[in-house]
Amino acid sequence: MTKTLSELIQQKEELLRRLLPISVRQLEIVRQSDLTTLLPHLARKQRLMNEFEIIEQQLVPFQNIPPEERKWNNKTEQQETSAAIDRCAVMLEEILRNDSTSMDELSVQKTEVEEQLRRVRQGSQVFSAYAKQTNMGNTKHFNMSES
Repeated sequence: MTKTLSELIQQKEELLRRLLPISVRQLEIVRQSDLTTLLPHLARKQRLMNEFEIIEQQLVPFQNIPPEERKWNNKTEQQETSAAIDRCAVMLEEILRNDSTSMDELSVQKTEVEEQLRRVRQGSQVFSAYAKQTNMGNTKHFNMSES
């Protein structure tokens, strides 16, 4: 049973090692405001997140077993698994921090775009009102003949 636990933790660690650079790149893409690159990048990340979820589900039965009741083949396997769990926690924390920062920065960008659109809309309304008031679209009153 602990062999299975150890293997699942190794799989989780490997998956997090693959997810970490993806989360770093995601943050870079967000900071560059490159939505064209971001969407396919998120799709690749989602596939790995789905794998992560499966591993987490497979680990659930082990959560109910107190560590002192687990029967390890040897002390080395227990120590290596414990160290892997610690490394997983560090990587997961960094991934979550990157995701949170990405979301915060996307939110700021969204607000900035909304403000820009509001100003464009306001400017368009002012221009439209001015055009109506001055009859700007009517060029019939211009004399184009030579004097």
